[in-house]
Amino acid sequence: MRRIVTIDKKGKKKLVNVPSWDNIYVNNQLGQPAYDVGISSNGSGSVAVTPSGPNLVMNLDAANYLSVPLNGSTIAGTGGYTVTISNANSSMAWNSVNNGVFRKSTTNSADRFIFGPDYTSVTQPYTVGMVYKWDGINAGRLLNANSVSPDWLLGLWGSPASRMNIAYTDGSNFIGSSGTAADTNWHFIWLTWNGTNSLKSYIATTTQPTTTNGTAVVATGFNQLRLFGRYSTPTTSVEVVTADVGFVKIWDDALTLAQIQTEYSTYATRFGY
Repeated sequence: MRRIVTIDKKGKKKLVNVPSWDNIYVNNQLGQPAYDVGISSNGSGSVAVTPSGPNLVMNLDAANYLSVPLNGSTIAGTGGYTVTISNANSSMAWNSVNNGVFRKSTTNSADRFIFGPDYTSVTQPYTVGMVYKWDGINAGRLLNANSVSPDWLLGLWGSPASRMNIAYTDGSNFIGSSGTAADTNWHFIWLTWNGTNSLKSYIATTTQPTTTNGTAVVATGFNQLRLFGRYSTPTTSVEVVTADVGFVKIWDDALTLAQIQTEYSTYATRFGY
């Protein structure tokens, strides 16, 4: 503790006790920037404010739209990222169910939905979260890196649909495989990477997650994300899935289990839980 001099509204000096550096979180709702507020130790009473993660850097939420975004438009949520959209075959649409979803109705491979930051550096921590509902018809890749390598995957996979998994690096290693995601219910899934040595996945349906679904000590990142399919060429996808997606979010750090549970609680009612 230190004592600093303050001046009240009447101009009178007053000594008060304060921590030399006290972390006080302001406006710390999940996904909004938190701030470490430090009282300087030199007695001047000056305040230093610096951002503290994790920060929500991209929020592609269908609830913010009334149609599929226009090509080149800025995402209508947190983050200044633009989307690359090709929908000449009308295989993607916005639907009003659950306050808004993006729906892929056919396996057309030329229609594309690409967005997000360049997080290819393995030292960049992140969390990617998504909520989806498979239509039970065409299984494939819900969210994939927009590149051949790394073969980064989040979501339903298999033909027939057999599991939820995350593939990384060479595409043969999986984390968090689970048959619980191979149905037509709404599923929340998250992948966190701490930037050094911990990759974790989480899955939730009717109740919030209480533990990781899988872990690995593998470095992996992505350069933008491709929705509803796996990268084949810059203009085509393979393993195209037909499904609804409510949102895709990206944070610049690894969320804790408690923070993920908060995310689930925020959106569970919207998706019927």
